[in-house]
Amino acid sequence: MIRSLRAGLLGGALLLSLAGSAAQAHSPYLLPTVFDASDRKLVTVQGAFTESFFTPEVAMRSDAYAVIGPDGVRVALTPVYTRELALVEAVTEKPGTYRITTGLRGGRTAKAALVKGEWQFFEGDKAPADAIDMQSLTLADVYVTRGAPSDAALAPIGNGLEFHAITHPSKIVTGQDAVFEVLFDGKPLAGQDITFQGADDRYADTKAAPRTVKSDAKGRFALKVDRSGIYQAQTRYRVAPAAAGQPGQSFTYALTFESLR
Repeated sequence: MIRSLRAGLLGGALLLSLAGSAAQAHSPYLLPTVFDASDRKLVTVQGAFTESFFTPEVAMRSDAYAVIGPDGVRVALTPVYTRELALVEAVTEKPGTYRITTGLRGGRTAKAALVKGEWQFFEGDKAPADAIDMQSLTLADVYVTRGAPSDAALAPIGNGLEFHAITHPSKIVTGQDAVFEVLFDGKPLAGQDITFQGADDRYADTKAAPRTVKSDAKGRFALKVDRSGIYQAQTRYRVAPAAAGQPGQSFTYALTFESLR
């Protein structure tokens, strides 16, 4: 079953905050005009950071926007920027699944230190003496399919943090497990926290809180949503400096997917 985007859901962005948790920080996302491109030869995708899915706040700039087609070939995309969002157009003339990606993009650098085994971030003169520079690196993906789903575009890139889809993103069904594995440089990450949440209902009395799952020993995890809609799943992984004088790295990965009954 292929998914089509509900009218009126277009999203956006704010700069990623290193100091907050995944649930609280401004988060990256890509959002296509449709997930089911069966009647389309072109799909427009917006890229942004936000605190409220999917309402754009600040454009997600990247020199590495690209689309990976059903043949597995990567083609660079040229974004158009507004203040609130970036827009790219992906040609979807051939049948199969397409992966639209921001590519790995560098962000801000902040001071960080290990406190009781966990990285904490500090502003200005509040940083302890052993604090290091930590640079943010972000990658966001979304999959769209024309006709029958295919698998070539699902192959791991193998660089940085990413999700490898075991359940095809165009076959995610409400109420059933959608299985992924979280990888870093192509290798599974065990015990990794993944948060996911849906688009905010602006007319709801309360805002739904993000949910968190943890990857198993093989890096696998399952996402199961109880209502149809569009969702963002996200994880972060931080790496200490490879050598003295070099910055550490704070990786963030985000995937947008649609679930329908």
